[in-house]
Amino acid sequence: MNQVIFALLCFVAIWCVRCQQIDSENNCAGYTIQNYILGPEGYTMQPRVNDGTPIHQSRPGKIGPRGVQGVKGEKGLKGEPSGTPINLASEIQMLKREMQEMKFNQQMLKMEVDETKALLEKGGGGNSQVNPSDSNTIDNIFTCDDIDGDENDSGTYLLSPDPGNVEPFNVRCNFTGTTETVIEHDTMGEIEITTKCGPRKCYKRPVRYDVSMQQIVALINRSSQCRQFIKYRCKGNLIFSGSTYYATWLSRDGTHIHYWGGATSRRDGYCACGETGTCRRANTKCNCDNTRQETSDEGYLTNKDILPVTGMQFGDLDDSSEAGWHTLGPLRCTGRNHN
Repeated sequence: MNQVIFALLCFVAIWCVRCQQIDSENNCAGYTIQNYILGPEGYTMQPRVNDGTPIHQSRPGKIGPRGVQGVKGEKGLKGEPSGTPINLASEIQMLKREMQEMKFNQQMLKMEVDETKALLEKGGGGNSQVNPSDSNTIDNIFTCDDIDGDENDSGTYLLSPDPGNVEPFNVRCNFTGTTETVIEHDTMGEIEITTKCGPRKCYKRPVRYDVSMQQIVALINRSSQCRQFIKYRCKGNLIFSGSTYYATWLSRDGTHIHYWGGATSRRDGYCACGETGTCRRANTKCNCDNTRQETSDEGYLTNKDILPVTGMQFGDLDDSSEAGWHTLGPLRCTGRNHN
């Protein structure tokens, strides 16, 4: 009798080890021998999550002499019932994270839409392209003077100074003090002349603007006043010498102009100090004339009929002791011409 009991115990032990091997071979994470339940059709596999909680299985597999058998006609690993989640808890957690990300993205999109709407309604903040006044449209925003803004609204705006003839374009509107309409170019800031050449106007610097010349002229015609700052810092070289013009600036149609910024009389060969008699050397018309010391001539050009500046040229730069630096500011227009 004891031998029979011993044999049965050995059989049960071998059978348990065999079931564990089946689980290992089929990579069924979370399944152990405790997951097999005895039912009317024999032992069936009952899936459980990591904490041991049973999960409903509508079509269980069976344990037979060849291991766990999947449901016929459905795809899956050998011995694994089709549709059984390997790690349901992880999948649920992943789905929750995805839902949270979707909700976050929707919130961010809504914030961006609200910010854009607020900017358009306000008409400023550096990115607006419409007048903040609801009564205005782009066809009657000719200059920045047509926009009711304060210093906090300074930024880029879309203007249409000549509707129907010239395409609208972007400019910068400055609302600090006097309202200015500003157009910039590719030669902003002080630029050192590195070319060594002696003849007059041998160094040439073209100026290209952010918008077309037709658009710029439309803005100038619509504005009351326009001006552009120009400066030449020199060391040992000339701007003008009598009737010899070593330097020049070019008008919007390419004409060489031979007076310098600040010379309100617009007489050839004059800088601002020549008109006021304040040049560094007596009987000269520019600070840069006939001096070896570093100095400069500068001022605003104000002739609306020939602005903006489209180029600058300099000479008398062949000696090692001679140097030059030029500066050209943006075109600045104020007021509005109602004609």
